[in-house]
Amino acid sequence: MTKYDLVADVGATNARFALTQGSSPALVHIKVLACADYPSLEAAVSAYLASTGAAGLIIKACIAIAATVHLPEFSLANNHWCVNKAQVNAVLKVEALWINDFTAQAWAMSEITDDELLVVKQGQAEMWGNRLVMGPGTGLGVAGLIAYDKGWLPVMGEGGHVGFAPTNRLHAEILTYMWDNYGHVSTERLLSGSGMMDLYAAVAHVNATHPRLTNPTDVLQQAQLSTPDDLAHQTLCLFCDMLGNAVANGALMFGAVGGVYLTGGILPRMYDFLLASEFGHSFTNKGRTSPYLHQIPIYLCTAEQPGLQGASIALKHESRRKDVTA
Repeated sequence: MTKYDLVADVGATNARFALTQGSSPALVHIKVLACADYPSLEAAVSAYLASTGAAGLIIKACIAIAATVHLPEFSLANNHWCVNKAQVNAVLKVEALWINDFTAQAWAMSEITDDELLVVKQGQAEMWGNRLVMGPGTGLGVAGLIAYDKGWLPVMGEGGHVGFAPTNRLHAEILTYMWDNYGHVSTERLLSGSGMMDLYAAVAHVNATHPRLTNPTDVLQQAQLSTPDDLAHQTLCLFCDMLGNAVANGALMFGAVGGVYLTGGILPRMYDFLLASEFGHSFTNKGRTSPYLHQIPIYLCTAEQPGLQGASIALKHESRRKDVTA
């Protein structure tokens, strides 16, 4: 009977699953389940196993999830799930490897190929220089990829939840509006799919106008029309400007002379807009460190399932580590 390894990439909106066999890197039975359709992660896992006939056939599993995975039980920041790791492991019938979702993204960038990348900003990458992996999806993910012994080690964290840092008066006005609504304002509150509507409302407030659009998809679409909606266009321009500064902060923090890799579900839908925006200028506009940032290239990942690929890579590294220490 065929046995499998299971990999999962769980975000706030969708839970992606796939199976692998042995040493093969190929992902099979890829399925994307909407989190809103299931009361819990274990229910989604159970539904996936039932749909693939893989229940009871899992040897190893890696679950990459947008949450504080070092805890035995945790809630996701942007959906209704409270995850109990033991209950999910019981459904799998194995003890899964749990990693942060952007740890998986970082692992994926360690093996990314040129044909899965688009250039956002030219630069001269150091071959074994540290890398930054960052991207807005439903939330804002951040991870480092650190060169180690001719290989790579991901550094996970909760970088999307650091305090938002304004760089001009308009940013400060936006931040003041957000303070009035939330108190603490993280970078994710503005630079994510879940935050885009807050940014849109803040821009409307600054312009003393009424916001008309009701979801991020409409803002993205309306901003990029040949005759764009003015408020949506202003919002997306500001989004790119703020994102450039936030990415620069991350690049400085990790010393990302090996390059910046942008992932997530939003940016591939606005690549041309991003290139024409103030993103690049904001990235390099850092005073004394501007020459340092000018040297760093920035790429946009276009791979279809980097989270699943990264989870698969993480599982293989964990297996090798256990073999070495056994």
